[in-house]
Amino acid sequence: MTRLGPAIALLALLAPLRAGAQDVAGALTAGFVYADGDPGANAMLDVWIPVDILRLGACFGVGAIPSERDDRNRVMMPVGASLALFTPGDVSFSLRLRGGMWSGATQDVKVTAGGFVGGGAGLGLRLSPDVTVSAVLEAWGLFGAGETWAIVPGLALEWGHPSQSEEGDEP
Repeated sequence: MTRLGPAIALLALLAPLRAGAQDVAGALTAGFVYADGDPGANAMLDVWIPVDILRLGACFGVGAIPSERDDRNRVMMPVGASLALFTPGDVSFSLRLRGGMWSGATQDVKVTAGGFVGGGAGLGLRLSPDVTVSAVLEAWGLFGAGETWAIVPGLALEWGHPSQSEEGDEP
């Protein structure tokens, strides 16, 4: 019986976390980055806490913008705060804002870091009650080494969108 004690205690601690996991929303976005005529690619993960149609949380990503110009050739890992607004329904519209820092390297400076801000919009199609696919278009500002602005189109796989019933339909 004593061997089961720690396992039961661990399950008792993890049970509320599993129940609360339904209250997490997010998006996995992959796309292209166009900065000063140089094409690149990126992937971002947003993890949000839903509050009605508002989503508050954090973002984590990875990207690369190859360039023949050493000060623009970069790999980066952005990390920051993320905020989004989603309309409910089978077809949804979203607005997104991100801000934080990136670390990585440019060919010119080598290992470096800087700040980033971004914002954009998306148009989504609900595939199931839990999953939406959206086409997104964002603009990013990258500051620090190789300071630049970028246009970032992509596709997002999202979960945790508000439903029509959350917006005022009473049971």
